[in-house]
Amino acid sequence: MLFLTACFPKNFAADRCNIMQEGFECLEVTHSHPNFTLGNQFKEIMKKNADAGNIDNRRNPHRRGSSSKNAEIENYLSTHYEFRYNTVLGRTEYRSRNSGIYTKVGRYEINTLRRELDCDEGIATSSDNLYSIIESSFSPRINPVQEYFKALPLIDISDSSSCDGESFRDSNVLYLSPKAILDLASCVVVRNSNKWLPYLTKWLVAVVANAMNDRECRNHTCLVLTGEQGKFKTTFLDLLCPSKLHGYSYTGKIYPQEKDTLTYIGQNLIVNIDDQLKALNKRDENELKNLITCPMVKYRMPYDKYVEEHPHLASFVASVNGNDFLTDPTGSRRFLPFEVLSIDIERAKAISMDNVYAEAKALLKSDFRYWFDDDEIAELYRESEDFQVQTAEMELLLRCFEKPTEDERYSLMTTTEILTYLGIYTHQPLVA
Repeated sequence: MLFLTACFPKNFAADRCNIMQEGFECLEVTHSHPNFTLGNQFKEIMKKNADAGNIDNRRNPHRRGSSSKNAEIENYLSTHYEFRYNTVLGRTEYRSRNSGIYTKVGRYEINTLRRELDCDEGIATSSDNLYSIIESSFSPRINPVQEYFKALPLIDISDSSSCDGESFRDSNVLYLSPKAILDLASCVVVRNSNKWLPYLTKWLVAVVANAMNDRECRNHTCLVLTGEQGKFKTTFLDLLCPSKLHGYSYTGKIYPQEKDTLTYIGQNLIVNIDDQLKALNKRDENELKNLITCPMVKYRMPYDKYVEEHPHLASFVASVNGNDFLTDPTGSRRFLPFEVLSIDIERAKAISMDNVYAEAKALLKSDFRYWFDDDEIAELYRESEDFQVQTAEMELLLRCFEKPTEDERYSLMTTTEILTYLGIYTHQPLVA
């Protein structure tokens, strides 16, 4: 058995490069001599020098001897990649300099970067060290959703060329409807058509206002499309999330009592509740109303230790097969229901949502009122009557009582008296 040991003098650092060069050559010998063994002292020195980043790089003779290994790693990463810390997802992401798509940094990506550093630069480093570099101020904190809206072009909505001549009145103010929003609205034929354009416009502007605000929920309504199956309701609602933010939408069932729902609200621009509103029980319905309007949500990011507060990012939409889904008249102001007759889905797909949201952003900057005032809420109640579920209790009340006119005599009754009267009518005792 061949055995190599080394006793290095105190001035080892002065001739470190030559000795380490010979060490590499000795390591190469081990591949052809399986019984060749390095002395422990030499192996320990090799390990320490690798960890300190002081091994001479034979592949890259231009590396500066005075720079630390981490500085060289950062230089390599900055030269070949762009990194960012995604504050919405709580994850570090990266992309190649010649690529436009960011990828989440996970174990596979870390191992790939380690391999590149070793093969291309001769830099050996651990996964933990690479994580500590990437998940630091080396990767600037970015909110991709807000960056998307900030990057949208500025549109002068007072310019008639950006409008299509269509108008709607909102609180005695006449608005010209921007062309892209009008084109999007015209793809959908609804029964209560006179409210479709103004309500859709309010909702779109509220999406922008909500996404740009980190401390308060700005969109307090859920846009709901009802009607027969096969009308492309869900597909149309999915289109409301722009393609550049395709990873920031959720379509499916939500369960207000589950923690994942809070994550959906904090990490998605659009939450599309697919044919579930009818099936919600009273408790879940009330919880959903709270979720639509809550200013902040609390949850723990993956791999984090603590539960933290996050901005309410999501705006809600929903589809319902059939029309009746509202069970609580006092809460119907949270929903903007429209019965769909038809949707030109191919034309809707061709519309640029970038242009739609650029116009919504311009309306927001022009102080467009995207929320509903008291008069509009009262009108919204009236518009929502066609979507109310007729419960057995409501049917009994309507059958046994009627609202008196001003000239008619009437009696005042307590809830208990009403229940007693209805119990006599139904021959069954009723409880509140």
